[in-house]
Amino acid sequence: MAPIAGRLVDRVGERPLVVAGLTLQAAGMFWISRVDAGAVHYADLVAPLIVAGCGVSMAMPATQSASIGALPPGAVGIASGIYSMMRQLGGVVGVALLAAVFAAAGGYGSFAGGFSRALAVCGVLSLLGALAGLGIGARRRTVQDVARQDLVQERR
Repeated sequence: MAPIAGRLVDRVGERPLVVAGLTLQAAGMFWISRVDAGAVHYADLVAPLIVAGCGVSMAMPATQSASIGALPPGAVGIASGIYSMMRQLGGVVGVALLAAVFAAAGGYGSFAGGFSRALAVCGVLSLLGALAGLGIGARRRTVQDVARQDLVQERR
């Protein structure tokens, strides 16, 4: 999904891909949270993992494009570094938060309850990300964008 989303960013912009992708990820996480963790079979997880994986794979290239495209071309290195740092920091904070939810809901003593609650919180966080994605501004067309689009049309 990520290569397809990367190509779609130029056509539809970042906002729709971020919002749709994180909404799909949330749906997958909520779906997994509803699976009976006491007797879970791998086959029960395939579909929701595909939905969540497609969602995050759709959102990440668009998120990176929005982050880097928000600054002038001379600041691309700074934007890339900040994006990478924040992505890593978000992952660490997310794991810590979900581990805390898992532990508060019973931890390993009540694995099914902790697992379901932690994945539901993950779904809520994904929905909050989708809502934040609504704040992504419209893509500004640059001279390079116009030239790239002209080149693509000539190849067709």
